[in-house]
Amino acid sequence: MLVTQIIALIALAICFVLLLSHFIRIIRLGKPKNFSEKSGSVAKGVAYSNTIAMMPQNKESAYLHIPSYALGILFHIGIFTSILVFFLSFFDFFNQWLCNDSCIHYLIPLVSATGTVSGICLFIKRLINRNLRNLTNPDDYLSNGLTTLFQLATTLYLLMPACTCMINTYYIITAILLLYMPVGKLKHLVYFFSARYHLGFFYGWRNVWPQKKDAE
Repeated sequence: MLVTQIIALIALAICFVLLLSHFIRIIRLGKPKNFSEKSGSVAKGVAYSNTIAMMPQNKESAYLHIPSYALGILFHIGIFTSILVFFLSFFDFFNQWLCNDSCIHYLIPLVSATGTVSGICLFIKRLINRNLRNLTNPDDYLSNGLTTLFQLATTLYLLMPACTCMINTYYIITAILLLYMPVGKLKHLVYFFSARYHLGFFYGWRNVWPQKKDAE
């Protein structure tokens, strides 16, 4: 095992412990307390919150920015694919499969490359759009930049599996991302689901979600 692989695994362990601490903190806060009279279904509200409510037509302004919404979807698909590749990269069967299957060898890099391009486009939009620029802080730029760089490194790693220099670079970039994840906005990996649960609980309790037109 390479030294950089060991460094990446250490970073993964640190990331896991810190994210777990965030998760435990959420659990300790308990469920939302609601003193109003219940008139709907919390379960249906939570289900709606994590599915149909995420569609652009049901969000506050996403339907006005469909290209950006689509880029965001592609960006996140690339991130999840790259994370899966990182875990699988420690297993010999995956590396052999990658080298022997030409379809997989190019298909997975295509997904991560698409995510990379999407991340770059979203980064540039933050820079040139005055409204977004005024709302953006250094953490936003750094989080976007690191996840985009991670996907780029994943793409090159997959296309050049025999290049030791690229392999070492890949694991170092991954380690940096993992160490930053629990301290920056990327920790929304944990808070996202609790936020959607709380939204679903609030609006489901009041019988606002699911929306009547979707429930019929």
